[in-house]
Amino acid sequence: MGKNKKYSVPPEIAIIPAYDRFFNVMYEKEPYQWQSWGLVIRHLRDYAGMDQDVFGRLLQGYTRGQIGRYETEQTEPPLDFWVKMMLTFGLNLNWVFTGQGKPYIEEYQDCKERKRFNDWIRLISDKENFLKELKGR
Repeated sequence: MGKNKKYSVPPEIAIIPAYDRFFNVMYEKEPYQWQSWGLVIRHLRDYAGMDQDVFGRLLQGYTRGQIGRYETEQTEPPLDFWVKMMLTFGLNLNWVFTGQGKPYIEEYQDCKERKRFNDWIRLISDKENFLKELKGR
């Protein structure tokens, strides 16, 4: 992304991962080029800083292999996968499949999937900080 620029994001949108990943890029004059739903999955996973195994566990019920096949579009994900992606990341499914419209939706702010995602991100960050502290000693 850009050169450490900070943009004023409304608080009700700031916690939508799809907004941060796909829409904020547009504000930095680096438009996200929608290409396929497989890349959308991969880019959200990368944005979250998770490997395929952790990402599958976050979404509850998916293996590393399944996530890999979804990202490369070898297999189409089931409907429940897309519902979890919508709830967890605020992903607009119309945009995922067509590239039309906004990449995010603002609903489901307080859903359990979003809270679970935020908890996972916090845990991953805490682990990374702990490991950095250990290295520094």
